[in-house]
Amino acid sequence: MTRTAALAPLSAVLHRAVRFAASGVKTVIGWMIFRSGLHRLLLRGRACIVVFHSVNDEYPDDPITSTIREFEDFVEFFARFFDVISLSELLERLESGADVGSTLTVTFDDGYQNNATIAAPILERHGLRACFFVTTGFIATNHIPWWDRQAGIQTQWMSWDQVRGLRAAGHEVGSHTATHVDLGVVVGEAARREIGDGKAQLEAEIGESSVLFAYPYGGREHLANENKSIPKDLGLRCSLSAYGGTVSLGDDPFALKRTSITKWFTAPNMFGFELVTNRLERV
Repeated sequence: MTRTAALAPLSAVLHRAVRFAASGVKTVIGWMIFRSGLHRLLLRGRACIVVFHSVNDEYPDDPITSTIREFEDFVEFFARFFDVISLSELLERLESGADVGSTLTVTFDDGYQNNATIAAPILERHGLRACFFVTTGFIATNHIPWWDRQAGIQTQWMSWDQVRGLRAAGHEVGSHTATHVDLGVVVGEAARREIGDGKAQLEAEIGESSVLFAYPYGGREHLANENKSIPKDLGLRCSLSAYGGTVSLGDDPFALKRTSITKWFTAPNMFGFELVTNRLERV
């Protein structure tokens, strides 16, 4: 074994130690900023949209799955320090020019069953509501998407009754395409069908118009320029990404930024630090 190979495990350990030390410092600073109320000054004129995927204690190491405790910690943090508003209200404020500073909107992607059975009751207990973007072709099926298959996760999707139950409880429901395609690769008429079919099926199932849309995956590379006009052409009201950042007056509703809450944020106060220091788009 070469000396370099022998040192590789040590280097990895040191890297993790430095990362956790840095996250600890950020958590402490975030705690001070939010307890002092300074965050409202630092977030003046800026809103934040966060996105979760799954809440499940069975897969604590999955990067897009929060444990119940982790999720409840974030919900308590949001309820205490932000004006939590619906996505529709955020859109109305952007359209009217009303203040969006220190507001936060909670969203979920894909349609995991635990959104209805675990996440929604926690949100409701704290007086909060979210927007759930569902991939219509997944709902009420046993389909296992590639990312869950790779992680060894036994996927469970919501039923349509559960989706309707979310809506009845005051949550919003939006579309997330029909089959969760990569809209950085799928373009033109195929992309139009994916977005249009997802919207149409959702409307048929919930019995009302649905005008909220979020891109699958949501990275910059998943938003082909050829597709960016399609949601508006189909009568949707917005398009949400997931590559980080905040929202300000004047932003295009068809290019709204969201930040994924993943394991990278070791605590809500660390998330708060990254938010107020304008670092979310670099996460």
